[in-house]
Amino acid sequence: MKKGACRIFFFFSFLLLANSARAALPNGFGGWGTKSFLPITAARLSSFAGEDAPVVREYGFVAGQRREYVKGSFLLTVTLWQMQDSTGSYGLFTFYREPGMATVEGEQEQAVAGGDRWLIQQGPYVVDIRGTGLTIGEAKFLATQIPRPRRSEDMLPTLPDYLPQQALVPQSPKFLLGPVAFERLEKDLPSSVIGFDLGAEAVIAQYRLDGRTVQLLLVSYATPQLAAKKLEGFQQLPIISTGEKGKQVFIQRKGPLVGFILNAPGQATAEKLLNRIQYEGVIVWNQYVSGPRENVGSMMINIFILAGVLLFISLVAGISFGGLRILAKKFLPFPIFDRPSHTEIIQLHLSE
Repeated sequence: MKKGACRIFFFFSFLLLANSARAALPNGFGGWGTKSFLPITAARLSSFAGEDAPVVREYGFVAGQRREYVKGSFLLTVTLWQMQDSTGSYGLFTFYREPGMATVEGEQEQAVAGGDRWLIQQGPYVVDIRGTGLTIGEAKFLATQIPRPRRSEDMLPTLPDYLPQQALVPQSPKFLLGPVAFERLEKDLPSSVIGFDLGAEAVIAQYRLDGRTVQLLLVSYATPQLAAKKLEGFQQLPIISTGEKGKQVFIQRKGPLVGFILNAPGQATAEKLLNRIQYEGVIVWNQYVSGPRENVGSMMINIFILAGVLLFISLVAGISFGGLRILAKKFLPFPIFDRPSHTEIIQLHLSE
């Protein structure tokens, strides 16, 4: 019994070690060697994320680790963040990336680079690399150390897909899941009115229109009805209803989406950008169609078919039985189907 329990314990311990190893940064790669290693726990998150700790926690922080690598005179600080799901890791990835970063093509992962910083996102993981001397090949090798999730577990948010692409500042969209990150990026609108507690998601992006940087805030709600209700509340906000020129916020709803234009030079510019939001409502009428079993005509046809089949079977059975009796009577010396001639008939004699 003890041996069996020990085997089970070591088996599950091996599985836990194997899973943790899959998500670990390598000890060395491409001539880079580890200088220091520190695990990141929830209790020590502020020591590693600094003022961004509440943001990282809001995106669903689970665990992490940080390694410093050295290669000659070059130094790299690599942080591996693990979120609860791909939605959270994508949000953190967009929060950290900045306009001007270049997209690095990868197999499945998303990666950007700019200056002395690299960001890689795949599944629930984000790798934040800071330092100089890292080549594209070495960065792609680090990306291979991130466990590849199943396709069903690597579903990215669809809200950013609704953003207009024309005049969009590259790498500017930031996906938001809660008020903490929202307040870091937007100061004019209070986060309390957005409705993150109702499951709302948001994305904020920058656009270059008429020689000016304009921000588009797109908020997604669970249903169009909820979005319409929130729109009524937004229209009562002073910054929207009676905002000063140059600070007024323009707003429009499309289905479950509510779009805000911030810093627009005028209403025409705001409406032009709002009209480019790539959302189209689709109405599906699921008309009830009766099944074959509920069709009276089909039922009657089936009844006649069944009756015909039964009549045919009866006819074949009768002919077969009659033919068998004739053959038996003709070729067999003793009767099989006929009664003997001396068989007495039971009489009641009621007249006596």
